[in-house]
Amino acid sequence: MEIIYRQITRNKIIIFLFFVALISGFFWNQKMFGQPIGSDQTYYDGVASNILNYGRFNFLGQEPFYSLFLAGIYTVFGHNYDAVRIIQIILFALTVILIYLLADGIFGRKIAFWSAFVMALFYGLANQAGNITTETLFIFLVVLFAYIIYVAYWRNKIFWYALSGFVLGLATLTKGIIQFLPLLVILNMFAIYFKKIPVGKVLVKAAVFLILFLAVLFPWFMRGGVNISGAVAPKGGGMLAVRAELMENLYPDYFSHFIGHLFGYYFAQKFNPDINSNAFRLTSQSDKKADDLIKEGKTYDEVDKILIEEVKSKILAAPHKYFLMSVIDFISFNSPIIIRDSLWGNSLTIHTTFSDGRHSEIPELAKIVILLGIRFIWFLFFGLAIYALVKSLKNWRGVSWLFIIIFYFNLAYSAVHAIPRYALPIYPFYIMLAVAGTTYFYNRYAKKQK
Repeated sequence: MEIIYRQITRNKIIIFLFFVALISGFFWNQKMFGQPIGSDQTYYDGVASNILNYGRFNFLGQEPFYSLFLAGIYTVFGHNYDAVRIIQIILFALTVILIYLLADGIFGRKIAFWSAFVMALFYGLANQAGNITTETLFIFLVVLFAYIIYVAYWRNKIFWYALSGFVLGLATLTKGIIQFLPLLVILNMFAIYFKKIPVGKVLVKAAVFLILFLAVLFPWFMRGGVNISGAVAPKGGGMLAVRAELMENLYPDYFSHFIGHLFGYYFAQKFNPDINSNAFRLTSQSDKKADDLIKEGKTYDEVDKILIEEVKSKILAAPHKYFLMSVIDFISFNSPIIIRDSLWGNSLTIHTTFSDGRHSEIPELAKIVILLGIRFIWFLFFGLAIYALVKSLKNWRGVSWLFIIIFYFNLAYSAVHAIPRYALPIYPFYIMLAVAGTTYFYNRYAKKQK
């Protein structure tokens, strides 16, 4: 009877969290419905329309799965952006449930509930569902992969490893940045199974995982969507070109830009009034170089290869600049995500808030309190997450999957180019760890009080 009671309670919690996430998704996106699309959204929409109208994928410069996802929705509901938004809100709600199930397995039901509840209310994740972009689908696939690979370990079944490889393949076809994660996954398999099962059995699990992962990529590879360097989409050269340009632009005033990213350009401009708060966004040379090569008739694969060769020499000539820029990108990747303009706007990079004399109507002291207050909350958030990781070392085999995903995303984006929005796929894990850290800290403090 106790098992039945617990299951009923668990199902009620899941239903409650699902509807909280749905309400949150509609709330944060209420002003998006009925609106036209722009920027990157038009690209994905255009490719999806081309698939429906002509039966072919007409652009190999980006990953294909999100456009296929859109084409599927358009097939059923017509060319309806609001239908996409509603389905993505449902995907967001399902992601919340996956986080609950994953956290329940690793940390227990109490931490699982609060992790999922906080995630359901977090605008940074909820408001992405209103955009016709990859974020919501990609976050869902990354969290689904984390849950399945966790289940694969604890159930010790080949089927789950095969399924995890399949899902990670779909995630890679949504955003190619994740394409080298399988290397860490396989290394972690050998680490967590060390002296537990024979090496031969671990090799079988790893092989099945890798085969299914590659099987998902194979049709895209045959279509010509994987370039010479092995990348799922030929964008690495362009991203590295941006990195090379920025590392040259920011290096002369590196300390000011470091302060600008860590605390905000409002403070950086107090001791260096001439610092350009938008310098980290100025990439006109690399953008022009790529555009010129395309106009010359080069394929995206060829452009990627040319840019990589050019950037490689710049990085090897000044590796210290590359490293210093990676530090700034790491800070940018993990910077606070704040609301833009209205309550229902998209998330905004915090670095330039109040810089260049913005919002002169707000007192200086209030600006300082706001900026440092947001940073303090954010530093506390990450401090609690790190505390949870340390406290979870005794359960490393379970929590290790969260760690390698978080580590990989930080490493990959810090190596090329990062903005806070790129970190959204790992925020569900950050939130889970922060909730666990809060619980551990509270329990420790409460025991001392007693």
